[in-house]
Amino acid sequence: MSEDDKTQQMQRIEMDGSSIEALVRSAAIEELRGDSTELERRQSLSRGATALDALCGLSDRQGTGAVWDVLCELDRAQLLSFATFAVSELAEHTQYHWADRPDD
Repeated sequence: MSEDDKTQQMQRIEMDGSSIEALVRSAAIEELRGDSTELERRQSLSRGATALDALCGLSDRQGTGAVWDVLCELDRAQLLSFATFAVSELAEHTQYHWADRPDD
């Protein structure tokens, strides 16, 4: 893979912290329910994925402190639902897996 391909593949969405916070809030992942329509679910999860990508880009540019600044502005339900969504997305799209614990 050429250097240009790597750079293009690694590009992240560039948004400032307050815009990312607004995007997480508008995703309203915490409001999804079993009876939510497919359209509501798709829109919410799409916004959540965009916010996650933007948070990763913010981390790349400004470090994890900037990410925490965004996350600390969310209320408890928003933070918990977004964090759960983020872990699920990262597990699905990376080599992430639970480590086996050694026998006690």
